[in-house]
Amino acid sequence: MADTSYAFTDPRAQTVWSKHLFDYAMPNIMLSALMGQSSNDFIHVDKDLTKKPGGDVVFKARERLSGAGVGDDGDTTNNAQQIKRRNCSVQIHEHATRTQSAGAFSEQMTDSKFREDSKLELGDWITEAIENNLATCAAGLYNENATSGDIQVINESYPTSSRIYYGGQNADGTLGTAYTTDALLTAGTQANNLCGTKLLELIKRKALTAQPRFTGGRVQDLSKATPNDIRTGAGLPQVGRFFIVFLHPLQIKAIRAETGTTGWKQATAEAQVRGNLNPIFSGAAFMWDGMIIWEYDRVPYRTGAAGTTLAEGFLLNAGRTATTDACANARSVARGILLGAQAILFAWGQFPGWYEDYYDVNKPIVKTDMLYGVKRANFNPHGTEVAAQDEAIYNFDTEIITD
Repeated sequence: MADTSYAFTDPRAQTVWSKHLFDYAMPNIMLSALMGQSSNDFIHVDKDLTKKPGGDVVFKARERLSGAGVGDDGDTTNNAQQIKRRNCSVQIHEHATRTQSAGAFSEQMTDSKFREDSKLELGDWITEAIENNLATCAAGLYNENATSGDIQVINESYPTSSRIYYGGQNADGTLGTAYTTDALLTAGTQANNLCGTKLLELIKRKALTAQPRFTGGRVQDLSKATPNDIRTGAGLPQVGRFFIVFLHPLQIKAIRAETGTTGWKQATAEAQVRGNLNPIFSGAAFMWDGMIIWEYDRVPYRTGAAGTTLAEGFLLNAGRTATTDACANARSVARGILLGAQAILFAWGQFPGWYEDYYDVNKPIVKTDMLYGVKRANFNPHGTEVAAQDEAIYNFDTEIITD
């Protein structure tokens, strides 16, 4: 027997665009406060492909003039400087799911309403999907780590060589050895490989001396922002420029265990600098040396178990089936993340849609899909197609001591 069916794109299918689904999902994304449509934002969002066809968005970045110029009565005729622009391409891909009712009998047995429940559950799914992909991208990991290899919304890019640090400090603030892999890190002395305020200062110095040099992302006054402001990227007063640092809860725990008078004790004195109710401030654990530190449960970690499974190391082989940098047995590593301006690129192709249909004549289906891509900003130098170093993300792997 052959089934007669209609695709979701068939004109006879009931298709309804739900702006409310988008309005519900986006503000619930913890990282939405970092998003904006400017290169000054931590997550640079582009919506061009929501209005025209295409599968790639090319983001641009300036390359500052470096010439000295001329002095008194100087002639600039032969001293002109070249305006240069760098670029980075982000591919968009589909991410979709659906709910479907088992039928009238099952709905009769409860007081739930399938259509309303679908709006709530699909909205939460969108929130989780986007935030999980953003966090995975920021850590320089793979689609397999976020969802599966079949979903390609993360334009994968492992941290480039000069944008990752393996090492930490001890409780009194003495920096430990700088390693080159997690395997070597976890073969060292655990007490010297922990997260701490001196390590954060070191990572910031590395960011400020990197080429290209990191700049802080803008932090706006969102105390009176509406969901529409977040969705449209409306300009709001700027508080200042900061770096954002995401730390695993156990990395935060190590910081709070610091001894002495110049580490965590000083951090607690500055912890109440919250500004203007901006969620970037109100969501922070503390501020330190121009960095807003967030305790973020999506910061990834790995634990060695004498094998090479994906749970034992960050760096994967070409087939994404095993790690090539496993942690030592029973030792755990978390990957901290420092973000500057234009650290992550986010390209929309289609905002989340809302589609309704039926199967078996009268059993309802609700589907949502979206087209987007996320990528660590990695711009090609002017006139080339070869990617350089990561623009504004610095990762650092430290050991963590589990509770």
